[in-house]
Amino acid sequence: MYPFKNAYPIFLIHFCRMEQVLTNRKYEVFGNSWPLLRKIPVLRFLLPFSAGILWADAVDWQVRGDWMIPVLILQFIFCLSLFAFIKAGFRRRHVFGLLLQVVLLVQGFSWCILNKHAGRPLHFTRYENVKYYSGKLSTTLRERPKSFRGQIEINAVYSDGSWKPAEGKLLTYFKKDSSLHLEYGSAILFKAKPDLFSLQDTSVFVKLFIRRQIYARAYVNQVLKLPSSTQMLSFSEMAVDCRIAICKKLQEQMGNTQEAAIAVALLVGEEISIDDEINAAYAATGTLHVLSVSGMHVGLIFFLLSFLLKPLMNHQYGKHVYYPLVMLLIWLYAFIAGAAPSIIRASTMCMFFLIAKWIDRKNQGFGALGASLFFILLVNPLNLYEPGLQLSFFAVWGIIWLQRPLIRLWVPKKWWLYKTWEMTCVSLAAQIMTLPVSLLYFGQFPNYFLLANLVVIPITTICIYGFILQLIVSPLTCIAEWVTIINTYLLKCSNAIVMEMQHWPGAVSHWKIYMADAIMLYLFIACLENWLRTKRFDMLLRLLILLNGFTLIRIIQQV
Repeated sequence: MYPFKNAYPIFLIHFCRMEQVLTNRKYEVFGNSWPLLRKIPVLRFLLPFSAGILWADAVDWQVRGDWMIPVLILQFIFCLSLFAFIKAGFRRRHVFGLLLQVVLLVQGFSWCILNKHAGRPLHFTRYENVKYYSGKLSTTLRERPKSFRGQIEINAVYSDGSWKPAEGKLLTYFKKDSSLHLEYGSAILFKAKPDLFSLQDTSVFVKLFIRRQIYARAYVNQVLKLPSSTQMLSFSEMAVDCRIAICKKLQEQMGNTQEAAIAVALLVGEEISIDDEINAAYAATGTLHVLSVSGMHVGLIFFLLSFLLKPLMNHQYGKHVYYPLVMLLIWLYAFIAGAAPSIIRASTMCMFFLIAKWIDRKNQGFGALGASLFFILLVNPLNLYEPGLQLSFFAVWGIIWLQRPLIRLWVPKKWWLYKTWEMTCVSLAAQIMTLPVSLLYFGQFPNYFLLANLVVIPITTICIYGFILQLIVSPLTCIAEWVTIINTYLLKCSNAIVMEMQHWPGAVSHWKIYMADAIMLYLFIACLENWLRTKRFDMLLRLLILLNGFTLIRIIQQV
């Protein structure tokens, strides 16, 4: 028996039962197999790896050779030990499982520590008497009321009379007249006094910047743009150039209007100059997710590509062209749209779905969701703390887990009513699972989210396809003008609806919760789903206990 199949997290060992048929007899080892681990095997990798990331963030250690080298050596020894137990037989399968969990735990811990920049010897915050900084603009500039905000990758500092190599990210605010000609990838030289973020700051957004490895910000009045390099552009730079070209084309067709800004945000996720008032309106109605490229946008692109390339499947070996081509184009769109963690999550899930169809295997939603999260954490373990990824992950989890139970509550006979109810259940399931995270970060709940999403999502879906058509027919001026007029009108309708709904009575409820409250809410949601599905009385008792616990926590916090 290959022991890798039965590798369980050690803290779940007492809840599991392993069954093995030997000499026509059934042996029970740890009780029944836990159904969740059998249904989603990737959890055996994801849980210990995520626990290692949380451990590394809790201890907040810095990269130091005197202890990192022994940790990596220890991890290497554990990895070698795994090979010794691969053929150890059924009786020692729990030893293999234990070693695997330890390896993944230590790997998550060390990988998270190695991805932290603050402890590195060349980080620019370690230098003193710095007069000038040299770096590269690593984001497109975002317009603010009195400045442009961008992010700079520092590569050198002028300290103590000489240039020295450096590294690190700096959040920078440029005076408007000093940054008009700066673009993504511009090499610049500037003078600034960085203001370090306090590690003791409890602000959610300061913590977010620190976890993104941005430890300081600076205000720059004057900047010198250095000559651009003649090197070949990297793939990421070409993707950014493509995104900028799309932005310019849409602005050229629609003018310098709010509709053009929203069009750019919808199609490629570039929030260039959307008014704060419009952002607040979409947030108050629970439709802000449409203004940033996420799973919904990737899904729409996926359905469009599937429809356009479907004729390839009519050929004998067409699927060997169809599936790789769709995956390639989805990933191309993901990088053009900025490759945010939520976009990577959606693209990875699409990739796993297509691979399963390609090799004629059954695709499981939870398995693809867990595998995509594990892949994202392997790339950058600190993505675990990204609000966008968390909201995207829980939204998809809710849709997979809660949509069908909600649909069964009422089955309309009319087709159009059933489709409306189906869309409502999708929105409701996503909102239920993202509720604790939304309250944790933003402290507000949009009470009219169901109605707003029923109206805004169909409009923006038509607009996304309309913008693609608008770009395709742009050489045909007459047709492009009519498509632009229709798209602009639809966006004006969407803006008018959300601007009106935000002023309805009780549009937003403000709730401030903490991590303990969020955990209690997720436990409450799990018990509620279980009770609705099984109607077991003990689940109702657990609901009441959790409700009392949540109330007690709120009382303690307010004392």
